[in-house]
Amino acid sequence: MARTLDIEARDARKQAILDATIQALARDGVAASTTRSLAAAAGINQATLLYYFESKEALLAAVLQEMMRRTRELVIAAASSAPDLRVAVAESIRAFWSSVEHEPKLEMIQQELTLYALRNADSTWLAREQYAGYGAVVAAILAEAFTAAGQQCAVPFDTLARFIIAALDGLILQFLSDRDAARARRDLDLLIAAVLALAGLA
Repeated sequence: MARTLDIEARDARKQAILDATIQALARDGVAASTTRSLAAAAGINQATLLYYFESKEALLAAVLQEMMRRTRELVIAAASSAPDLRVAVAESIRAFWSSVEHEPKLEMIQQELTLYALRNADSTWLAREQYAGYGAVVAAILAEAFTAAGQQCAVPFDTLARFIIAALDGLILQFLSDRDAARARRDLDLLIAAVLALAGLA
């Protein structure tokens, strides 16, 4: 029983550090953040941070996993209430976009993580993990939705997932640049139509 409580306390502490880190990265940016500044944001010392996460790269990798988890939960919640597969796919994409509009700074973290990783030879794996991870999340969600509906997708799930992610990346960068929400939503409707057509659901 005591061991279970210890594990729960450790997990809760790690989650609190991750939550504080995400907020600090959104405020200060990835490049400007250090383990010392991130520890301070979490209300702990640097040694404690490094006890839970052995390096800045390990912490950033955990941040990516946390953001993927949040995205998965958001999208699945939208899909689960849809009356059919076409609506499920469309509403999943719209639910994700709603989070972009609501918390654009979190999307800036994603972009900064990619550039940070690509500019640091020891961190290039972070960029690969970011896209591989999101690709796997989206492909799994698509597979679950199609299987539940008893329908076939016209293209492989991983191919469709990469298309969705690539298109959303472009829309996100444009939205972060000009914050034109109305135009972004019109473009998002076109993306949804393209995804449904590629999947054979148009």
